[in-house]
Amino acid sequence: MKKLLEDKNRVVLLLITGIFFLFFALITHWTPASGDDWVYAVGGMWNNPFKQALVMYQTWSGRYLSELWGFLVAPHKSLWNILNPLLFTGIFLLLIKLSDTRYPVLTALLAMVLIFSVGNRVRMQTYTWIMGTTYVVPLLLFLLQVQILRQWLTEKNPPVWQTAVLCVLNFCIPLYMENAAALIFGGDLLVLIYCFCTKNPNRKKMILIFAFAAAGSLIILSSPGAAYRMVNDNAEFNALSLGQKIAQNWPLFLERSFTESLAVTLAFTLFTLLWAERNRNKHKAFYGLIVLGLAAVLAGQGLLYLIYTIGFLAAYIVYEEHSFKKWFVIYLVLCAGGANAVMLVSPIFDSRSSLYTVYLLLLTALVLAQDVPLERKEVRIAEAIVLCGLTGYRMASYYDIYHTVHLINIKRYAEIEYYRLRPDAGDAWLVAYPDESIHSPNVQEWDDTHMYYFKEYYSLSQDLHLIFYYLDEYNAETIFAAQEQG
Repeated sequence: MKKLLEDKNRVVLLLITGIFFLFFALITHWTPASGDDWVYAVGGMWNNPFKQALVMYQTWSGRYLSELWGFLVAPHKSLWNILNPLLFTGIFLLLIKLSDTRYPVLTALLAMVLIFSVGNRVRMQTYTWIMGTTYVVPLLLFLLQVQILRQWLTEKNPPVWQTAVLCVLNFCIPLYMENAAALIFGGDLLVLIYCFCTKNPNRKKMILIFAFAAAGSLIILSSPGAAYRMVNDNAEFNALSLGQKIAQNWPLFLERSFTESLAVTLAFTLFTLLWAERNRNKHKAFYGLIVLGLAAVLAGQGLLYLIYTIGFLAAYIVYEEHSFKKWFVIYLVLCAGGANAVMLVSPIFDSRSSLYTVYLLLLTALVLAQDVPLERKEVRIAEAIVLCGLTGYRMASYYDIYHTVHLINIKRYAEIEYYRLRPDAGDAWLVAYPDESIHSPNVQEWDDTHMYYFKEYYSLSQDLHLIFYYLDEYNAETIFAAQEQG
C-alpha cells in the first residue's frame, strides 16, 4: 500500500512538474527581448562572445559569466525560450528536494503558489528577461551545491567527484554576480564553522572548497571595469561614507527582503509562528515572539519583520532539538539575510538583486512546513484543494499579463516591419507595453544607448525617430484597433 501511494505521488508530482515547465515555456515564448537584451544580442551577433565578455570585465563589469551568458544567449531567443523554463523547473525540483518533504505533492503545490507570488518587479526582472536570467543561473547552481553539500557532509569519505563538483560550483557562482559571490563566500564560511564545531571529518576538504569560493569572489571584486564604473558612473554614491551608504539603502533592504515579495514573507512568518506555537511552553519569551510576529503581519512593516526574524533565529538556536535541521534552517536564513545585506553598500539595489533572499526564505518556509502535522487524510485533501485553487489563481494572473504581452508583440512586430521597409518615414510610432508588464520594453527619448541598439536589433534605420505610444486600455480589441500614426 505504501509503495502504491509513493508511485501515485511520483505520477502526480511528474504531472505538476510538467505543468510548471510548460507554463514557464509559454510565458517565456510570449516575452520579447527588451532593454539590455538588445545590447547583448547585437554585441553577440558580430563579436566573439568570450572575447567580448573579457572586454566587459576590463571596462564595465566583473561578472564574466553573466556577460558571457548575455553574448551567447541573447542573440538566440529561441534558445532562451528552452533554457529559461528548464532553469526554473530545476529550481522548482531542487526546492522540493531540499525541503525533505514527506508530502511531495503538497510541497510542490505550495512551492508553485509562492514562486508565482513574488514581487511584481522581481517577476519582471528575473522570470522573463534574458539578461535577468543572469540572476537565475547562480540561484540554480547555489541550490544544486547546497543539495550536494548536504549529502557530502554526512559521509566520512565522500566521492572525489562530489568534492570536485563543489569546487567548480564554488568557483563559478561568484563570477555571475556580486551578491552571489557574497552568498557563496558567506555560506561556505558558515559551513566551515559548522564543520570545525562538530569535528566533521571533511573539514579540511571544506577549506579547499572555501578557497575556490574565495578565488572566484576575488576575481569579480578585482575587475578593472567594475572599479572604473564605480568611480565614474556612481561617483556620488562612491563618495559617501559606509554609514551614509547603509542609511541610503536601508529602506530598500527592508523592502526587498520582506515587503516586496509579501506572500513569501507571510509564508515564512506563518511557519515560524507555527513552530513557536508548538514550543511556547518552553519559555515565556515565546509569547512575546508570537505577538511580535503577529504584529509584523498586521502592520506589514519591514523593520518589524526583521526584528521578528532575529528573534526567531535566537529561539530556534536555543530550543530546536533536531540538530541537523536546526543548523540547516539557520544556514538558510543567514544566507538569505546576507545576500541582501551586502547590497547595502551597492549603488544599485534593484528588485532583481533580491532573488536569492526571496528564494531562500521561500525554501525555509518549505522546510518548516514539513513540521506541520498532516496525519489525517481529510486535512491533506483540504490543503491540496486550497493550494490548487491558489496556484490556479496566481497562474491565471500571470497568463493575463503575458497573453496581453503576446497580443502587443503581434501589433508591434507588424509596426516594426512597416517601418523597416520605410527607412525614410521620419517618425515611427510603435505601441508601448504597459509599464508593469515586462522589464524595459519601451525606450525613453533620452536613452540614446538603448534607442540605438533597439534599431540595430530590429534592423531599423538609425534616422527614424521612434515614438512609443500608450493605449488607454489594453485588450485584443484596443490593441489591434490602434491605427498606424505619423
